[in-house]
Amino acid sequence: MTPSGWNAVASNRVQWRALGGDLSVAFLVVGAGYAGLAAARRLAELYPDEVIALIDAGQPAENSSGRNSGFMIDLPYAKIDARSAPEQSQWQIDLLRAGKDFLQTIVDAHGIACGWRQIGHYKAATTDFGVAQLRGVEATLRQHRVPFRELTAEEVERELGSRYYKKAIWLESCTLVQPAELVHGLVEALPANVQAYFDTPVERISGRRPYCVLAGGHEIRARQILLCVNADMPEFGHAKYRQLTLYTYAGMTRELSPAEAAVFGAADDWGLTPVERLEATSRKVGGRRYMLRAGFSYKNELLSEAVSEVLAGMLRVRYPQLPGNMFEHVWGGAVSLTRNGDPYLRQATLRQATLRQATGGVHAVSGCNASGILKMSAMGKLLAESAAGVESALLGQTRAFSRPGFIPPDPLRRIAVHLSINRIARAMKRPAHSL
Repeated sequence: MTPSGWNAVASNRVQWRALGGDLSVAFLVVGAGYAGLAAARRLAELYPDEVIALIDAGQPAENSSGRNSGFMIDLPYAKIDARSAPEQSQWQIDLLRAGKDFLQTIVDAHGIACGWRQIGHYKAATTDFGVAQLRGVEATLRQHRVPFRELTAEEVERELGSRYYKKAIWLESCTLVQPAELVHGLVEALPANVQAYFDTPVERISGRRPYCVLAGGHEIRARQILLCVNADMPEFGHAKYRQLTLYTYAGMTRELSPAEAAVFGAADDWGLTPVERLEATSRKVGGRRYMLRAGFSYKNELLSEAVSEVLAGMLRVRYPQLPGNMFEHVWGGAVSLTRNGDPYLRQATLRQATLRQATGGVHAVSGCNASGILKMSAMGKLLAESAAGVESALLGQTRAFSRPGFIPPDPLRRIAVHLSINRIARAMKRPAHSL
């Protein structure tokens, strides 16, 4: 896997260690992304006298959590399926807001420097098809009395420096972060009773209460296991026919000169998400770099050379006055998608355990559906509460609405993915960025 550009430029990289011996713990959390970090923290709060082990196969912020674009959109009417029932739409909003509140409390309490800026974001259209979609988004926003600002192509050019966009809106409900710095800060801020180990891949899980997990060449015995591995969940025997993995790709420029930074508009920071599914997400970061994220591949990551060529062409289209070879870092990241956009939340066994009303067994969460930071932070916290038997209205709603649809296996799955991408590309009247 190519190294994350966000991680390469992170200023707060945490010291880490691999598992060096056998362990016996109450809870084992597998996966140190946003869900795993939230689950470990919540378990530590609920069980201050118990040891919580958190393991990850890679290094901090080199998983998908440190590879996303750093958007935290907590009022997602622009993404909510119009066919969703009102109560399901409200649950999605409540879930994302809960994730934001949870994260902001940690960031504020520990002074995590991660570029946390609540500055809103642009949603833009690049085609006539996209303009029509954007008008639909505007109608939904008006219906729910969500304020937004409309921008013509000329106004977008004035603010972002690009003539590429036909129309855009600006919404205030978005916080931008440096995702790798956020992950490092969350690792550093874990409670004292959480023992975190990296470069510790799981090799085998056997037994039952306690479970025996072979990881990094050592054994971990745990009364409960929380699987927070997102796109890798099928490798652990869960969600095989409920989710699929797409890789998306991003590039980050070298540090910009003042003249180059000015090309991207006067603001030091901004973020843009496309209304068309196959278009690119982009950000100006701290007045010093530009990030562009686009392209898809099914199941496997592509070579960075091919990705670099595509991203360079997309940069030239947006900013023809700049050279396309400005990307210093290019990387891919796995996204876990479900058929209907619902997350996956499951408890593998329902037998009572001896640990403080905990329900016992193996618990699993995945299905970020490209809304990883807020959604998976909230889902990880709720997974921990589910494992501990701590009920809430939000947990009950999340169980009710976490019903991802069936996805057939390959080759039907692969065919369906490519048909979907090509259908959107035809509607946009341009080639798909499926690399």
